[in-house]
Amino acid sequence: MPAFNHVTRLGTATALLMLLGSYVFSASADAAEGDISRINQGVTVDAEQQVGDVSSVNGSIRLARGAEAGEVTTVNGSIELDDGVTVTEAATVNGGIRLGSDVTVNGELSTVNGGIRINAGSVVAHNIETVNGRVHLESAVIRQDIVTSNGDIDIVDGAIVEGDIIVEGRRRWWDRLFDWNNRPPRITVDARSSIQGDIHIYREVRLEIEDGAIVGDIVEHF
Repeated sequence: MPAFNHVTRLGTATALLMLLGSYVFSASADAAEGDISRINQGVTVDAEQQVGDVSSVNGSIRLARGAEAGEVTTVNGSIELDDGVTVTEAATVNGGIRLGSDVTVNGELSTVNGGIRINAGSVVAHNIETVNGRVHLESAVIRQDIVTSNGDIDIVDGAIVEGDIIVEGRRRWWDRLFDWNNRPPRITVDARSSIQGDIHIYREVRLEIEDGAIVGDIVEHF
């Protein structure tokens, strides 16, 4: 079982903006050949095309079937990876991430305000991290952890999480003070699916685990 690490690597929106600024606003002479950057514009990578890093500030990003890329990042926009795509990692602040079938992510997936949907045969080598987005896995494999604060998690149709599920406490002080956004997140695991690590919860969570599902310990931290 992977070691439990409560420290999430999900950056703030400001940090991602600064990161993207280094790609977009400077015309770096030593940027990797094939990198693609856009401002106020979406990006589409054609089928079977191989490129470097792909980034946008205000725009969605789509990689067509079989394309390959490095880091895929946007601030305000969605990320769509069609069947058979390979990327290093993908991150967005305000937007969702959708993976088709047989997609390979060699790093992690992260969002702040947006859901993550992963379809059959896809593999994510590191963590999935989100704050307010729903995570939906169908027949996919996550090699490490899934980390969220407010989002529902669906693990169905034979999906496998090899690490832990971590539901963190509400981060914003006004949520705690005024009891806003008090609906507990829901974790669903059907009978064909498994969580090989544990479920760590730092707030109230609704668990819907079917008989036959393989799940580690449920550890409460509140």
